[in-house]
Amino acid sequence: MDKIKNPFSPGAGSPPPELAGRENVLEQARVLLGRTKAGRPEKSLLLTGLRGVGKTVLLNEIERIAQDSGFRTILVEAHEGKSLAVLLAPHLRRLLYGLDRIAGVGDKARRGLAVLKSFIGAIKMKVGDLHWH
Repeated sequence: MDKIKNPFSPGAGSPPPELAGRENVLEQARVLLGRTKAGRPEKSLLLTGLRGVGKTVLLNEIERIAQDSGFRTILVEAHEGKSLAVLLAPHLRRLLYGLDRIAGVGDKARRGLAVLKSFIGAIKMKVGDLHWH
């Protein structure tokens, strides 16, 4: 194949001209999001694969689908040696404070912040200017 005309150009998260062969994964994501929005249980979705196969591209597309459906999203990059709680807490806090400003969501957001505070309290950490023990 001509390397110049080849549509495959690997790069972290750079979208290809077409997501060929990924409709099954995208449909699973649509079902998961739809069931979640309807308050119905659904299995999680886990994307695995070798470097360069398109996991980040799929995650970006799933994020777009979620946002188009009214979901709020956060991006959290895992780091070796840091617990998931430490990685999630500041992002969730920022998201919940943002939701608190939206009409009709305030009470639920405040309850979410209270749950997050309890969660963070169990892990003893500092987030920004807030200290929780």
